[in-house]
Amino acid sequence: MLRDYEILYIVRPELDEEQLQSAIGSVDRLIQSVGGQGQKTDIWGRRRLAYEVDRLREGHYVLTDFQLDPQRMPEMEATLKISDTVFRHLIVRKPDAARTTGGKAGKQIPEPAEVAESVPGADEAVGASKLSPATATTSEA
Repeated sequence: MLRDYEILYIVRPELDEEQLQSAIGSVDRLIQSVGGQGQKTDIWGRRRLAYEVDRLREGHYVLTDFQLDPQRMPEMEATLKISDTVFRHLIVRKPDAARTTGGKAGKQIPEPAEVAESVPGADEAVGASKLSPATATTSEA
């Protein structure tokens, strides 16, 4: 059973455009070699890292959506760890459509019960707070 995943990976900043496309192609070929299907690749471009990683301060960010059998994920992770061009990656499983809709398509979620508009004794408390300080002090004089 194929599951939906997305991978965000950072490619070394010193690569030119041709080498960057080659690195993206190698990740796409890796996904296919482990039995996955690449769906969409979005190149975010060169960005500054939040902190220094392997003496690098910048990198090319790439986001790819793909489908893969969960049993093949460790093989893909191991290959990415030894990659020369990809120095950081994060793979996240996307939520299933059945989970996001509550398990059943078309299932109605009941509306919460309405809260009673008036509470006994609340009118007296509201009436007491409406007195102005000037009214309260005139009877003391």
